[in-house]
Amino acid sequence: MSKKTNLPASEFDDISFAPGVSFARKAIWWWLPVLYLLISDTFYLRTYDSAQVKITLLQMGGFGLLGLWASLLVLEGRRAFRREDFVFLAPFFAYLVYVIVSFLSAPYRGPSVDDFVRYLLYMSVTLIIIREFTASAVDRLTKVLLITAYIAIGYGVVQFLDTRFFPPKDAGPGLDPFVWRWAFGPRVFSTYGNPNFFGNFLVLILPIIVTQWMKRKSVFLLPLIGMNLLCLYATETKGAFLGFGISAFLFSVFYGYFFLREKLRISKSAFVALASIIPAAAFLIIYLLGNPLSYSFRINTWLSTWEMIETHPLVGVGVGSFKVIYPAFRRPEIFHIEGKHNTETDHAEDEHLEQWMDNGLIGFGLYLWIIFFVTTVGLRALGSLTANLKGARPPPVAYDLLGYLTALLGMLAHNFTDVSMRFVSSGVYLGLLPGVIIVLARGHALWELHYKEESQEAKDEAANPAGKDGFYPMLVWVARAAGVAGVLYAAWLVLSEFAGLQGPLRNYIAGGEILQWHISWALMLLCVGYAVYSFCGVMLKGVSAAVPVVVLLTLFPIYYFWGWFKGDVYHNMAIFFSKQGKWEDAIGYYKRVNKLNQFFIMPYYFTGNVFNDRFNMERAYRPEWGDTNNQPRDDFERAMEAYEYVRSIAPNYVQMHHQVGTLYMKMHDHLARQGKQKEAQEYLDMALARYNLYENLDPVYQPNYYRKAQVYIMRNDLKSAEREYKNNVEAWKCYKKDHNHGSPEGYTLLANVQYALNKFPEAARNYRLALEKDPNYEQARRNLQVVYSRFPELAKAAEKEKASLVTVTGIETR
Repeated sequence: MSKKTNLPASEFDDISFAPGVSFARKAIWWWLPVLYLLISDTFYLRTYDSAQVKITLLQMGGFGLLGLWASLLVLEGRRAFRREDFVFLAPFFAYLVYVIVSFLSAPYRGPSVDDFVRYLLYMSVTLIIIREFTASAVDRLTKVLLITAYIAIGYGVVQFLDTRFFPPKDAGPGLDPFVWRWAFGPRVFSTYGNPNFFGNFLVLILPIIVTQWMKRKSVFLLPLIGMNLLCLYATETKGAFLGFGISAFLFSVFYGYFFLREKLRISKSAFVALASIIPAAAFLIIYLLGNPLSYSFRINTWLSTWEMIETHPLVGVGVGSFKVIYPAFRRPEIFHIEGKHNTETDHAEDEHLEQWMDNGLIGFGLYLWIIFFVTTVGLRALGSLTANLKGARPPPVAYDLLGYLTALLGMLAHNFTDVSMRFVSSGVYLGLLPGVIIVLARGHALWELHYKEESQEAKDEAANPAGKDGFYPMLVWVARAAGVAGVLYAAWLVLSEFAGLQGPLRNYIAGGEILQWHISWALMLLCVGYAVYSFCGVMLKGVSAAVPVVVLLTLFPIYYFWGWFKGDVYHNMAIFFSKQGKWEDAIGYYKRVNKLNQFFIMPYYFTGNVFNDRFNMERAYRPEWGDTNNQPRDDFERAMEAYEYVRSIAPNYVQMHHQVGTLYMKMHDHLARQGKQKEAQEYLDMALARYNLYENLDPVYQPNYYRKAQVYIMRNDLKSAEREYKNNVEAWKCYKKDHNHGSPEGYTLLANVQYALNKFPEAARNYRLALEKDPNYEQARRNLQVVYSRFPELAKAAEKEKASLVTVTGIETR
């Protein structure tokens, strides 16, 4: 461990001689805190996902931050890292390297890109903070986080008042000006767009706010603490309640052990018992108020995740693979709980379990190494800072360390039952909190120690910089010109394209939309302006031809991920046109989405559905619909191309197999109408194969059984059709005793086939079961009368059975 120094940052000011180094580091000190503020507090309601702007900020802002840091390291040369630095960097570098390996070994790398980029940037943030952030920079970061909390929590209070004292969205205006008001009923979600994610933020930020109040005694922080607790209650998020209970317990134990060790008048065990009241109360609240369906959903998802782990327990399935692999492991109970069949489960409802699933025991071990390493370093530093105080007040940094350490552990505890860390708004803190804890524990950034020990050499280099004479200065200026031109061009592209996405102000009518238009433009100009200032500044102040090259390379991923943001806006527009039946407009926008983001699965699937629904079999060459090489196509071919691409990157996506089966059925009908019976039968076989595939993924979906039975009826195989209808009503793959999927329609269809098979008693019984489900179900009532008219003895037997049941019931009642 490198020895600590207590030198103020000012003692290093005369060592950073190179203007480019000083400028780049200061730019990073502002870039990162503001980036976290924007990720936490922004939302944009013109995208399909209102949180897409958070993802885009991480991607564009994260790669911009990496570009600045790479430029700084280039300017510092061999002083960038020393061998002993890796004592503190080893767990983060090891995890980062393994995430790269995990991504390269993922079975479907396209859909994994998003998660891979996130974890790449999270670990990069940790490394940047440990190396670059001084005590004063961490203090600035903390102040920005407090501002972040005030914005998010303040808007949460607005939503709380709006949902308690103003009419619902459809009944009249309210205090919340934005269109998504009441999106979760009375539950508060603030700028996070989801009560669970907002709850995670409240849990992790609360100990930081509390310790800053203890450190500063600022009256401005007391209302923030109260509003935080109010919003936490209003999220109605049981996982956040649990996280709060555990976080409060850890805070109490750490504070009592380290800060009150000389003043505590009760035994340590008694103190721990008192501190345990808070998590115990949280568990009790969850037990009493929790939704059993929520528990069942999580337990079934965890069981499926464990089965996924068992397929590759050591090396993992691959980072970001859950949403692609999970459909093959999903339990039928999930469909009953959700009541839907066209939904995705993207994550495991337990971050730590998903880490194991993604990266195997090796990667999960590295993940645990980070947690234990950071916790150990933080606790040892707390012990050192609070030792031998003899009644004196602990140093201010001890309060900082207590807050950040509790925030990290509270967040990790919350995510035993939550997915918040898998989303950008909460996941970014997995990178920030460990880095800050390490810096606070060490007392200095790594670069400070480098320059302290090499100060004389640094002064000598500053007096005689390399490459001062000759051709090199001209090369530097040529590179600078190219770099500045590239930055300005990229800025112009982003701003002009954003203007197209936004549209003119006259298109906006509602007050909230007008407000968002102004805020969006203000923040966009701020972000682009600061990026131009930072990149141009480091190129013009840094005496290196390599720095402009680094900046130019950085612009490529920045602009690429800007395309993902545009694609999400276009996806929203495509869905809007699809709902209106404007197929050509919808298809055009779906194609634009996947041109910008080729790994976004949903637009391919929706494109296939559009062609499937329309099913225009007139062959034509339409490039805007994806036709190429002057080859005319019909909607069947276009739909199959879209579905097959979905299958290549996500083989069991949503209801893709069922949709393809339906498409084959339409093709069968089309060929049959043309008299091509042999070709039509081939499509019937392919439809049945796809329906069988989908049944393995979703044995609850009734229309899938109906269509399989329809195939068998077309083949005049009534016994097989009866089997399919029976499998449906008997829930044959749900593995639950006394459970069935019988519905009026299901029983009636089964009875119809049994009638055709001359199984009249069975048919009558199933018609009666249909009427028990719905006495007004006309088809069952009418068909039952037909059976009874042909076989009166069945009607008499039914009446006799009914009378005996009444008698038995009467005896039991008495």
